[in-house]
Amino acid sequence: MLGARPSHSSAALLSAVVLLHVQAAAAVSFQVLVPADPLSAPLGGTVLLPCHLSPPLSAQAMQVKWSRPQLGQDVHVYLPDGSEVQAERYQGRTELLRDRIQSGTLALRIRNLTLQDEGRYLCDFQSNSIVGNATLELRVTSSGLDPLLHIGGYDGKQMNVTCLSVGWYPKLKMLWRNGHGERLTLSKEEKISRNWGLFDVSSSVVVTKHSDPTLICAIRPGSPSPEKVSVILISDDFFPQVSSWKVGLFLFLSVCVCLLFFPACYLWRVQRAKRKSSNLTTKT
Repeated sequence: MLGARPSHSSAALLSAVVLLHVQAAAAVSFQVLVPADPLSAPLGGTVLLPCHLSPPLSAQAMQVKWSRPQLGQDVHVYLPDGSEVQAERYQGRTELLRDRIQSGTLALRIRNLTLQDEGRYLCDFQSNSIVGNATLELRVTSSGLDPLLHIGGYDGKQMNVTCLSVGWYPKLKMLWRNGHGERLTLSKEEKISRNWGLFDVSSSVVVTKHSDPTLICAIRPGSPSPEKVSVILISDDFFPQVSSWKVGLFLFLSVCVCLLFFPACYLWRVQRAKRKSSNLTTKT
């Protein structure tokens, strides 16, 4: 009887060790997969953050938590009993898609995106045999208005052309090109961040009568959005030129005036002298 006890204890110890190895093997054999590249979504829009186990395994009895560790925030948590906990600042905006939970997929949907929603999200699976997580990045974008062009600062030889656009996120690049696609040098550029985080941008170029008449203002967003472009054609009317025949006529008339001026002065002096002489004779 006494000799059987060590045998029973050894068996129990062996079973525990085997169980731990099985659990460790299970924990190692499963991966949590999320998109490797950042996800982009528009400000005020909706985004779906995918996350799943590989190979597929039911997560119905697990805890699955979406969080933002760098901010110390839990976003939305699924508990083993099937209940959910939603963070206060995400109330009414987040939803866990549970239709594929049996295959280990539990995506997070976020609606009415704000700029504060941008950043890294952690998808974490936990159970007695499964422990794993993965991080993905969300980028929020705002596509501003089409660029507006304004002409000003004309001094007879050159003028400033300004391009303006508002309501962008993240920061963007504003480029100028001529009709041949060549980059132009900016004379002034300004980026302004408004209180709610969006950016306004304006830049100017100097145009002379020798410049290419076609000006292209292009906005290249910092997000994977299409380029926005505005074009203006600077006609010769902005730089009035005096025709050669007009210059010739002006010179001819100037010479004629000079030629007539001197004889007229001479005749006036002669007539004045005659009047003086006549007045003296009359008095005598």
